[in-house]
Amino acid sequence: MKYWKIIWQGMIPANPVFVLALGLCSTLAVTLKVENAFFMAVMVGITTIFSSVVVAVLRYRIPFRFRLLSYMLIVVTAVISVEQLLRAFFPDMARALGPYVGLIVTNCVVMGRLEAFASSHRPLESFFDALGVSLGYLIVLMSISGIRELLGNGTLWGLKVVPDFYIACRVFNSPPGAFIVFAALLFVVNWLRSVAKRDS
Repeated sequence: MKYWKIIWQGMIPANPVFVLALGLCSTLAVTLKVENAFFMAVMVGITTIFSSVVVAVLRYRIPFRFRLLSYMLIVVTAVISVEQLLRAFFPDMARALGPYVGLIVTNCVVMGRLEAFASSHRPLESFFDALGVSLGYLIVLMSISGIRELLGNGTLWGLKVVPDFYIACRVFNSPPGAFIVFAALLFVVNWLRSVAKRDS
C-alpha cells in the first residue's frame, strides 16, 4: 500500500507536466505522433528509474556541493545507454527523435526527482517514485500525441482510424497546435482537481 501511494503520487497529484509543469519543451516537441511520444516516454522513464535508484544507493557518498554534477553524470550514462539501444533496435525511431534524445540529460522531470526524492530516500522507495513519475509522463505524452495525430492526420500510431470524409486539421501538426492541445488538457486537469477538492 505504501509503494502504491508513492506511484499514485507521481502519476496524478504530482504529475510532472500537468501539475509541476516540468519538461514542457520535450513534451510538446515529440508529441506530433503517438509512436514518437511513446518511445520518448519509455526512454525518459528508463533514465529516471535508473538514475533515481543509483542516486538513492549513493546518497550518503555524494558530497552535497558536487551533487548536481554527480546527478548529471549518472543521467548522461543512462541516456547514452538508452540512445545506443534505440539506435541498435529501432534505427528509424532514433532518426525521427533526433536531438530530442540528448535533451533528456537536461530534462527537469529527471533532475527534479533526483533532487526532490531520490537524494533523501531509500532505493526501493526511489524506484517506485520514479516509476510513478514515468507513468505520469507517459500518460501526458500519449494524451497530447493521440489528440494531435488524430485531429492533424486522422491516424493513431500511423493507422488510419477516421472516415474518408474527415478533413485533417493541419494546425495540430504545427507547434501552435501542440500548445492548443496542452492548454486544453491543462484546463481539464485543473477543472477536475478543483471539483475533486471541492467535493472532498
